[in-house]
Amino acid sequence: MSWADSASGGDSDTSAFTGACKKLPSPSAPDFTNRFNQFVMHLCYQKQNWKHDANRRTSQNIHDTLVKIWYSPLLFKWMTVLNRQGPIPDGAIAIKEEYGDSTGPIQFWSGMVHDSSLWWDGWYWSVVGTETTGGAPPPAPAPATTGCAEAVFPTNGPTSINCIGCHASAISPAPGAGTFSGPEFIDPMTSGGTAGSIPADGRLPAFATHSQAQANPEPASGFTGRLPSSIFANVRMLPAPTIPCMVPESLDQVTSKPASKGGPSLFVTSNQCASCHDATNNAPMPTHMLFTPPGSSATVNLSTAGEWRYSMMGLSGRDPIFFAQLDTESTIHSKIKGQKNAPAFIQDTCLSCHGVMGQRQFHLDKGNGPKTLFTRDQLQSATSSYGALARDGVSCAVCHHMADDQGNLDDPSFYTGRFPVGPADVLYGPYPSGGSDEKIGDNVIPVPMKNSVGIVPTFGDQVGQAALCASCHTIVLPVYDAKGNQVIENGVPKTDFEQSTYLEWQNSSFVNQPCQSCHMPDNFKGTKLDFQIANIEDSTFPRIPEMGQQTSLPADQLILQSRTSYSRHQLLGINLFALEMFDQFRTDLGLYQQDGFLPPDPSIVFAQKNAVDGAVTQAQTATAQVTFDSATKNAGQLVADVRIQNLAGHNLPSGVSFRRAFLDFQVLDAQGNVLWESGGTNADGVITDTTGNQLPTEFFSPSQQTFQPHFWTGNPITSDQQVEIYEEMIQDPQGQLTTSFLSLDNKVKDNRIQPQGRSSSGPNADILAPVGTGADPSYQGGCGCSVVRYQLPLTGGLANATLVQATLYYQSIPPYYLRQRAEDASGPDTARLINFTNELDVNKYTEISNWKLKISSSGNVNIQ
Repeated sequence: MSWADSASGGDSDTSAFTGACKKLPSPSAPDFTNRFNQFVMHLCYQKQNWKHDANRRTSQNIHDTLVKIWYSPLLFKWMTVLNRQGPIPDGAIAIKEEYGDSTGPIQFWSGMVHDSSLWWDGWYWSVVGTETTGGAPPPAPAPATTGCAEAVFPTNGPTSINCIGCHASAISPAPGAGTFSGPEFIDPMTSGGTAGSIPADGRLPAFATHSQAQANPEPASGFTGRLPSSIFANVRMLPAPTIPCMVPESLDQVTSKPASKGGPSLFVTSNQCASCHDATNNAPMPTHMLFTPPGSSATVNLSTAGEWRYSMMGLSGRDPIFFAQLDTESTIHSKIKGQKNAPAFIQDTCLSCHGVMGQRQFHLDKGNGPKTLFTRDQLQSATSSYGALARDGVSCAVCHHMADDQGNLDDPSFYTGRFPVGPADVLYGPYPSGGSDEKIGDNVIPVPMKNSVGIVPTFGDQVGQAALCASCHTIVLPVYDAKGNQVIENGVPKTDFEQSTYLEWQNSSFVNQPCQSCHMPDNFKGTKLDFQIANIEDSTFPRIPEMGQQTSLPADQLILQSRTSYSRHQLLGINLFALEMFDQFRTDLGLYQQDGFLPPDPSIVFAQKNAVDGAVTQAQTATAQVTFDSATKNAGQLVADVRIQNLAGHNLPSGVSFRRAFLDFQVLDAQGNVLWESGGTNADGVITDTTGNQLPTEFFSPSQQTFQPHFWTGNPITSDQQVEIYEEMIQDPQGQLTTSFLSLDNKVKDNRIQPQGRSSSGPNADILAPVGTGADPSYQGGCGCSVVRYQLPLTGGLANATLVQATLYYQSIPPYYLRQRAEDASGPDTARLINFTNELDVNKYTEISNWKLKISSSGNVNIQ
């Protein structure tokens, strides 16, 4: 029976009921949540004489409370007359009263409303009231006046709330038919109510529109007097538009379509996975994937969803640095020959990785015509499902849908985000799978996932291989000049590698060690992990119900195996500057203050803090090592050779071309006072000389195109005006140094430290060749190192030189890069990044104090 039929053909009449108890609208109606809350809190289900449990009961302690469930006439008929066979009729409702004890009042309610046209599992889940408010619904957040409103974790809607983690383990005779409801506890003397009081219209819920026009981001507490960053000195003033808040993640809800509408869906948002694969409150059983390190009282959420959320992959659809870059590209390349809407073309291209699910789904639905382009404005729309998918970044359904049927996932045709995907009803994972619903050997159990989202977990060897990363970490882009012409080189349109991290790995001694071994470790600070990888109602839960007809799946379909090969979804690099922006400006960027899935335990470390801790650990233990080969006084000179050993399986730095690492070399007296320095900085991370004056090579203009060359033993540093910076420097077609990804025409410097084992005859050696390193043997023998010589006269203050120290620092967004953003564009996304740069309290975040991240230091070394 369809919902429309049930609405007009029910077994009783509700027309006599008015006010809160009148006929409810469809769950897809904008006011449904409020209407349903009122219906429940006014006890309309009681007034309509629904069948119900005879007494309050424990539900075998699966709920922390005592419960008493009320069943709408349609649900009761399905449970009894139809003996739970066939689809549950649309319009069926269960309302669970939850009590603190056997005599006290209702604390809150849980509700299930069935509408098979909404999403795959067919239930609209709702929590009315909270455990502490005595039934009153939580207040809506006040409109923001000096910032952006908090994203509010939803307590109603699709599978994104944690009800499904248990209810997917119910027997489901048809898609969307799963519920534990049975008649065993019902008082036979109660009478039935109306059969169908809620119509359906088949639309997804219409969530409240998010306020777009908000005030500028608030500075950190106690940080309001900070002077604007010197990075933006002498830059023309930007217009002062209202900077829109990013749409809150509470609106990033894209569910799997029901079978009747062609489901399951290829792409869904991460909250559809997090209800089971976060460290979701699993009471009364232990919550899996929470970890308390030895000797610590703090608990860390190491769940797949929990760690992914604050990885830069999870944040890629909200990354303020990326969006400022996109503003630059859309502005300076506003006209491209052959493109009627050049900014839209650029945005569609860049969002094929950073907003991949939205961009892919948009083109699957609307085609690939020249005018059919996925643009930035979709992500700022609170009602666009494509925008919601894109804001979810490189999400679960991206990597786990990547197919490798031909064993060539790293084929160049798949570069720049063009990876192939498998069928919508399959997700690939690292564990064995088979055709049985029962647990056999090491196979994963498939039924709960099929019930909740219509997807079968399937073994895919590719998820553990480096090739999985190739598509989005090998980016090839066209090169355009200032007039919008694509540069012609050797008779063909020119392209260039915007990043080549995967190719760097291929030409290294790490080639047999996949990316996942570093970026998805199987341990927490050396402690090997052993987890059950989902929080569901598994075989350790009590039988449901404890008497009568069993409504939970058989135990052999619910066995969760503890996995000793557990790969954390840490997925971190060392972009600490962006990670800390997501802390201080979290509300501006639309993220939750708390993870609503977790148990109510204040000792659990917030995911952002865990991500920062992991990134700092990676930066300072697995990135590079700084040592001295020698430091001697000879013939009135100090000669010191500093060795930097790259520990990573790719270049250092790697990825986008504007990142840089630099060497801070200090000469000290016996008391540790600095006598001479190359590579020091001011508070804004701008490199200075010994006296603190900014180096002229720190910023570029049409009249200032000089940059620091590469220094080595054959080209020593002899002045504090010189500094060793590991970086790429690239000119645009007009001969100007640029950070525009679509203008990368002529590489004039690339002395990034190569990985160990790099060979001039290895794969892609021509693409990866260093530039401007001269005869430096470090870049010819595959040592994965750089040796820098400092040669200074021991005159003046240096006569007291006793100690030397060298420290390698890293900047993912160097000062010159930030200034170029302000010079090249002036849209809201650029203004947002400038605001964040001016207001980010880097001294609060000690790992990036003075706008630089410490990688490694030699410590003080005696001069011989």
